[in-house]
Amino acid sequence: MKKLLLCLFSILLLVSCSNELPDYHLSVKKNRTMLAYLVANNNLDGDIMKNVLWMYENLVASPDSCTLLVYYKPTSSNDNIDVPQILEFRTDGYGNINGIPVIDWGDITISKMLQYAKIHQAREGLATDPYVMEDILKTMQSIAPSKSYGLIFGSHATGWLPVSTTYSGRSFGQDGSSKNAINIPELAQTLERSFPDDNLDFVMFDACMMGTAEVAYELRNATRYCFASVMETPRIGMPYDRIFDLLYEDEVNWQSVCDIIVSFNAEDAERAWGTYAAFDCTKMEELAEVVKAELTRNKETVKNFDYTKVQQYGVFSYKYFSFDLVDYLTKVNGGTTPDAIRDAMSQVVVAKNCLSGARYNFNGLVIDDSRFCGMGMYDPCNVNNGTWNTYYTSSIAWYKAVGWEEVMN
Repeated sequence: MKKLLLCLFSILLLVSCSNELPDYHLSVKKNRTMLAYLVANNNLDGDIMKNVLWMYENLVASPDSCTLLVYYKPTSSNDNIDVPQILEFRTDGYGNINGIPVIDWGDITISKMLQYAKIHQAREGLATDPYVMEDILKTMQSIAPSKSYGLIFGSHATGWLPVSTTYSGRSFGQDGSSKNAINIPELAQTLERSFPDDNLDFVMFDACMMGTAEVAYELRNATRYCFASVMETPRIGMPYDRIFDLLYEDEVNWQSVCDIIVSFNAEDAERAWGTYAAFDCTKMEELAEVVKAELTRNKETVKNFDYTKVQQYGVFSYKYFSFDLVDYLTKVNGGTTPDAIRDAMSQVVVAKNCLSGARYNFNGLVIDDSRFCGMGMYDPCNVNNGTWNTYYTSSIAWYKAVGWEEVMN
């Protein structure tokens, strides 16, 4: 009887204290480590710093064991970080970051977040210098060896367009001056050197204009997936507090990522625009082959093509830097989408979503979702921008891969 009473008392005690104890769960250690390479030495510093806070908020609430490393290059006026640093965050799935219990969950600030970070010295120099970038990415991997990695790039960008002071072209990154950027072929080569074990699962660009065939083709040997927008993106960045946990899954649900970001953008008129898509870069060579076949077959039509009738994704000085790939080839083909293009694109574009219609325009640029395939492509034959074409024809691998050289001659 005494044993029975003791057992009942123990049960009642546990029940009475249940509101003070966390729900029991088995924390799962995720196989993927997330890396963020954030070049914030520009007018996006405040916004990008908030993005790190959102990542942290998601980690704090995660029921699983996850690791995040952030390389951050701040401006000199940043009140929280004064030199380039690598911030390490490891959560155990029970509310602890780097082994320290996180208190005041409802009042997480940047300064409090940094108190939980394990800080590592980062190599000095331009964050967009290929060898500085390689050194930093390898250092991050040495800090957190992992079966696989996902990598977020955050900064200014202009897609395949080269670094230029003439029209503020930045390819990717802006470390101080807009000329301190890295062109996309060099970025792809840097990633190949930085991840020699071929374990970079995906690259996400929280940056403008990276969702083009030219970018995805350059990355075909560097990573499996590329997530990007073909148009300019809101400076506030992506809602990491809503999507970050999805990025640790063995198979990322890219459609959910697209849908959540689009819904987030639609909530506020100041950011109510956007296109997002995920590409399988390993399928880009097959896509290049069928695009080449279509361009070659319609060579004479392409030479005199009215590209102004195609859905394009640029504004102001970037207008016509990229056209919707499927809409372009559909119009070249007389209004019918070639089966080979449709089939190839179904393999490359694994997810997509956009804010479409006049209500969601960006500086007058309206997206027609019925003509949005997720990926853009330049037309060097007809746009014929001398500055762009000089670089495009000499440096962008997609140019030769799809036969533009033969079409234009």
